Amino acid sequence: MQIDRQFIFTVPTQSQLSILLTLEIGQSIFCEEWREASSFRSLSYYLIKTRQPDWRFSFRKMDRGWRLIRVA
Repeated sequence: MQIDRQFIFTVPTQSQLSILLTLEIGQSIFCEEWREASSFRSLSYYLIKTRQPDWRFSFRKMDRGWRLIRVA
């Protein structure tokens, strides 16, 4: 018998989603931890895919962390 490990990802909390929804063009979120930055990045993809606004996000590596910027 072989057992495959499957990682279960948690559903994004409403607070993270509400933070993304309040961003205006040119505003950004700065994260020092990769795990949190990755969570916001995947949540931005989810937001664009499901709600289909005309928004675009840019994800950049900075000196001490990562930045998710709403560019359109």
